[in-house]
Amino acid sequence: MQRLSLILAGVLGAQLVLALALSLSGSDHASFKAKEPLLAFDANAVDRIDIDESGAGSVTLIRREGAWVVPSMADFPADGLRVTAFLSRLADLKKGWAAATSAEASRRFKVAEESHERRILLRKGEKTIAELLLGTSPSFRQVHARAGGEPNIYSAQFANYDVGTRGEDWMSRDVLGVPDDKIAGISIGDLRLDRKDGRYVVAGLTDGETQKDSEVWRLAGAVAHPAYNAVQGKGADELAKVNNPDVEVSIKNTDGSTVLLKYKKEAAGGAYLLAGSASDYLFRVAEPAIQPLLKAKRETLVEASKHESGGAQATGKHEDTPEAGSSGG
Repeated sequence: MQRLSLILAGVLGAQLVLALALSLSGSDHASFKAKEPLLAFDANAVDRIDIDESGAGSVTLIRREGAWVVPSMADFPADGLRVTAFLSRLADLKKGWAAATSAEASRRFKVAEESHERRILLRKGEKTIAELLLGTSPSFRQVHARAGGEPNIYSAQFANYDVGTRGEDWMSRDVLGVPDDKIAGISIGDLRLDRKDGRYVVAGLTDGETQKDSEVWRLAGAVAHPAYNAVQGKGADELAKVNNPDVEVSIKNTDGSTVLLKYKKEAAGGAYLLAGSASDYLFRVAEPAIQPLLKAKRETLVEASKHESGGAQATGKHEDTPEAGSSGG
């Protein structure tokens, strides 16, 4: 029994020594913090971004006169804030411990030139200043990544769905938007909304009516910030497609100017073409996005005031009072 205890004690001691040795030898790994950038580039120097998925879509973004545009969409403005944030994220990526280095691993993790989920080329003119290949995802919001020309494959905090390969993924969404504080009034057919004291008010309300504020704000929001999901074209010939519109909206600004929005249903249905007088682009918008405009009628925004019924009850009570006084006399 004593011999067994000595053996067990020896085993325990050996385990403790081994654990200590491992902790000391592994301290470099545990305390490792990635500091070296995965991509070394100057974001301010980048004036072209090419993004593609092998065997699928691709998109190019170009900076012209300080503003990012999407050339494939007739130079439609890109979301500059999003592009700037995207470049900042790329610049912040750091090298960690390499997950693999072989050419076979590049193909397996889909970060090879011939097979990749995303390839990002950052350019200055025609010169490529950085290349990043993104592949499979080892875990949530993590992706295998490899810098162009380098064998090491890292796990980076990124996601492929943040790197769209369509122009629609990068286009500005508020080109037609008008700030609420610049709007004096909105007209759709016979319906008019006036902006007073920071809120929209249905014009012509009587003492017996009250507006449905949530519906009014929903309609005003759809007008002030028109939704669209694609650019159909540019120029007079394209804009002529919305002549004789199904819905026409007039926005009167506080400076006295007027903005017109014209919507015309596509022949195939399911979507509308949209043109705004402040832009020479023609847009496409899904029908659900403009439901507030299609339902813009006075009866959907106004209801009878609740005090009407309360007033009737008060009147009935007043009529009972003289009868009570009469019986008392």
